[in-house]
Amino acid sequence: TKTYMGPYDLTDWLCEQGRFGLKTPDKSIGANGRGIFIHKGRDKQPDPEVAAQMEKIRQKKGITARAIPDDEIVERLFFPLINEGFRILDEGHAVRSSDIDVVYIF
Repeated sequence: TKTYMGPYDLTDWLCEQGRFGLKTPDKSIGANGRGIFIHKGRDKQPDPEVAAQMEKIRQKKGITARAIPDDEIVERLFFPLINEGFRILDEGHAVRSSDIDVVYIF
């Protein structure tokens, strides 16, 4: 069973609906922006139509929603950076690992 939706299903739907966040007001609901969130002034709240569309995509693809623990989020963010650092060293684009560390800081 897949545990992810893929990068484009929801964003394609948002674009097809003309929902580009703060760039697209929706006067019918009094929002000065609509995308994944409904923006009203400085407040924003998740759009229930987007949540419903996410559920449709999940069902279509057989995806089960689950809570993602903090350590998994950290791993998903940092492991690709670490692996890319090793590739940069292996390909000779950087001389020392400290050269890569400086890039990540800035």
